Amino acid sequence: MAFTKFKFILTKLGIIASLLVLTGAFVLLWRSFFSSGYGTYSGQISFYLLTFPVALLILGGAAFIILLLLIWKKSALFLKMIWAVICISFFGIALLSGVQNQYYADRIGVETALMGNYTFSFSGTDTYSDLEEDVVYKTAVDEDLLLDVWDTKVNDENRPVIVNIHGGGWVGGDKSDVSSWSKWFNSQGYVVFNVEYSQNGSDMWQKQISDTHAALNWIVEHADEYQIDENRINVIGSSAGGHLALLTGYTELNENSLVTREMDSDSAVEINSIINLYGPSDVLQLYDENNSKEFIQPLLEQLMDGQPKTEEIKHRYQQMSPVQYVNETSAPTISFVGLKDKVVPEEQIERLHEKLDENNIDNQAYYFPFSDHSYDTNWESIATQTTRQKIEAFLNQYN
Repeated sequence: MAFTKFKFILTKLGIIASLLVLTGAFVLLWRSFFSSGYGTYSGQISFYLLTFPVALLILGGAAFIILLLLIWKKSALFLKMIWAVICISFFGIALLSGVQNQYYADRIGVETALMGNYTFSFSGTDTYSDLEEDVVYKTAVDEDLLLDVWDTKVNDENRPVIVNIHGGGWVGGDKSDVSSWSKWFNSQGYVVFNVEYSQNGSDMWQKQISDTHAALNWIVEHADEYQIDENRINVIGSSAGGHLALLTGYTELNENSLVTREMDSDSAVEINSIINLYGPSDVLQLYDENNSKEFIQPLLEQLMDGQPKTEEIKHRYQQMSPVQYVNETSAPTISFVGLKDKVVPEEQIERLHEKLDENNIDNQAYYFPFSDHSYDTNWESIATQTTRQKIEAFLNQYN
């Protein structure tokens, strides 16, 4: 009798615990997909679930096994219904992510492999010609700034160039983080320069853009050594690197101050095109309008040496906003962003491309319906497949 009573209590406790776990799971999914930002645990989970939907399929499979066990044990109907909903939810979200991005790819004329969306693929081709690491391109007061050179033997001379600027929230990341893209560009016949930049101390907002311009000048100065065509230089960046790529491509330095790049300028390196992977164009707007303020605002404050509360610092934010420098001589620009991006909202891309349209600059912008920030972490996702194809066509057009 006592054992039966104990078993009854244990069963009830198990039911209550299961309900609590399931409620927590639903709350977590809701926060992950609809509200919480990148700086929260649920936001981080959201990134991995959206970027690697195969994880959702695995969770759905686990829920299905539990459902089968409940059916076999002839458990209460409401328990079976709950686990059935969990199972369907995981499978449904996983399939929805693929179908929506596949539909978008079809709509913009790109053929993709649906099953590539359901892989844990972190890198593409491992084929490249030569890699020269840690080449000093600038000597600062307290450090040497380095770049990597991904050489190619596809052509013998006058080879086009990709300048690849890594992301990492301006205060982190490394030039090796963008190796997948560098290998891919390299396999397409481009000489690729992965550029690092200053990430410590004060005045980072001034140092970083000075660094990227210095890298461009160094590349042109060594054009003969690497047999590159200095008239076919393209700049790409992701996230914070996308911001720096835009800023570098649209400006030139005049006595350590940024000014709008002019067509007849003799001092600026010519830029053929700019590729922006989910990089912000207006950092003043980004500070106030994003879904990850607890993540973004401290990064911007560190970059800009303060909050935009005084006119001086607010002006600094405006100076570091690429959209301010777009004019009729700006380089053709292509941008990509996920509509589930918790860090850089699509409005950042929309505003940039509206300004490009106003100045009659060739531009393209793509918005992936079920993709988060850094969606290209999954190298074979539909969004990344589409991005590669659009970039390839874009570069062929301008090189």
